Amino acid sequence: MCAIFGILGRYESKEAREAFDRLSHRGPDDSHLILRDEGAWGVHRLAIASAGEAIEQPFEEGGEVLLFNGEIYNVRALADELGIEGDSESRVLLAAWRRWGAAFVERLRGMYAIAILRPAEGKVSLFRDPSGKKPLFYLNSRDFFAFASEAKALYTLKPFHLERRHLIQYLGFQSTIAPHTLDREVKKMEPGEHIEFLFEIQNPKSKIQNSIYDPWLEGPILYRKETSAASAVEEALDEAVASRIPQKVEWGVLLSGGLDSSLVAALAANHSERPLRAFSVSFSGYDKYDEAHWAEQTVRHLGAEHRVYPFGKREFFETLEALLPLLDEPLGDPAMVPLFFLLRQAAKEGVRVVLGGEGSDELFLGYRTYPEYFAVEKARELPYRNWLRHYFRAHYSENKEWEWYKRAWEDTPIFRSTAELYTDLQLNRLLRQNVRDGANLEAIRPWLERFEASKRSHSADWYSYLDLKVLLGEVYLVKQDRVSMAAGIEARSPFLDRRVIETAFAIDPQLRIDTAPKGILKMVAQRYLPAEIVHRKKKGLNYPFIEWILEEDGIEVLWRLQERSGLFNEEQLEFLARGADRGKFRQHLFPLYLLAKWLESRENG
Repeated sequence: MCAIFGILGRYESKEAREAFDRLSHRGPDDSHLILRDEGAWGVHRLAIASAGEAIEQPFEEGGEVLLFNGEIYNVRALADELGIEGDSESRVLLAAWRRWGAAFVERLRGMYAIAILRPAEGKVSLFRDPSGKKPLFYLNSRDFFAFASEAKALYTLKPFHLERRHLIQYLGFQSTIAPHTLDREVKKMEPGEHIEFLFEIQNPKSKIQNSIYDPWLEGPILYRKETSAASAVEEALDEAVASRIPQKVEWGVLLSGGLDSSLVAALAANHSERPLRAFSVSFSGYDKYDEAHWAEQTVRHLGAEHRVYPFGKREFFETLEALLPLLDEPLGDPAMVPLFFLLRQAAKEGVRVVLGGEGSDELFLGYRTYPEYFAVEKARELPYRNWLRHYFRAHYSENKEWEWYKRAWEDTPIFRSTAELYTDLQLNRLLRQNVRDGANLEAIRPWLERFEASKRSHSADWYSYLDLKVLLGEVYLVKQDRVSMAAGIEARSPFLDRRVIETAFAIDPQLRIDTAPKGILKMVAQRYLPAEIVHRKKKGLNYPFIEWILEEDGIEVLWRLQERSGLFNEEQLEFLARGADRGKFRQHLFPLYLLAKWLESRENG
């Protein structure tokens, strides 16, 4: 199932149908909407595990309704424990909720957004998986409570209204942070969140209670040696890959040529009864960006079938235009454009499921900035910190390292996720609103408080934990969900399997730092892949998006937005545009460009 929608309270059936239809791209195989006096609820289905079977949702039993988007990989084991015949996910999930209450999510392995309604009582229970693979938005109005897999459905019920204050989060982290969106009233659920809502139809008012299922910091340290850690990771990851290979539909692997996707491909090939299908993009003519030759080397080693699709300036702009109306709000990650392009090509090949390597860098400290942050942490121990703090304050620099050292000497958290883009001081210069120093620290404070309340204190645990929540939960997985669903494909991420994450957090964090980047994972991979793939330097996806935008005078859309809205300080906007001409501030400029394009596309209908 790939889209769920519901509304309780006073509503118009025409508006409910229109809102539901806005989600149809997520489920091209079947749709089922129920309209009743007390509310409306429905699903759109992309059939994967249930391919060839009749649609079973919305699932109603005993006055309760279950709506579910996602995949539960241990559904058969849960059915056996509950004494249920068959492997109906809907029946098993509702029975599990009845048996264990809200704690039933602690037994699930998979990705999910779940809604359980008791319409006669005006009650709704909402659940989102702790990795944030599947989205869920809600709108708490005076007349109704509504939820949907994408916010665009809720904008049909109450038109979008830009909340300028939340631009601070969008530019600061490449995305808004739950519960906020760029809309004034629509909210989004946090990964792992559970919400209980009561709507009293005769006396309309709302009550919301929420809690967070956040298991990653709870377990003990089990592995203090590299060999035992690698063995545990290999076992967990191999099982995660095997459980994500579908039995009824065509599938493949997204292959970048890097370690993570190559290892997933190698493990998948071992469990496949036919040659593996791999899909890649190439940036022909841009050798410093193109990694397709590395992907080809992995494919030759595995004996896989390989499709490589050239992606250039024309494909960039055509894909971006197709993508804009599908976004609930802009995302600051330019990788979503070639990813959408690639998934659309895979869909044309009949593929319904793809496996990818998301989560590996966050769990096994693959980003080069992790050791840099760890080194800066030691600056707290330097003498004369007050003098240094005052000196840095008086000598401002746009460089990110300036901000890191300032935080070190102010005794505030230095690491605020790899997703962090604009600092608060940079935002204060850019936006025509007062941005307090530390404003975006408040956005991540709930996670900081949970981390400090746990038994964990090591920086490596903080880096992994926060990036799972922000970089993955609010940016990368949002990107992946929107573009994969728009392409009619389900994306699966073995590294984000519950057992794999628990295993990573059971490794001594100092060992993860000492073996970074991804030394433990490389020990696993060397059993499956050539040494030149395992040990090559990480590049990360990059391509000449800014060059293409500048060549087509794309920056003009920013000035059109500025003329209409007056959002920015023009001097700073000019500074960023000039920097882009010299190859600077590439990542900083893209979210501004996309914001302007997205807002303009909304205004143009």
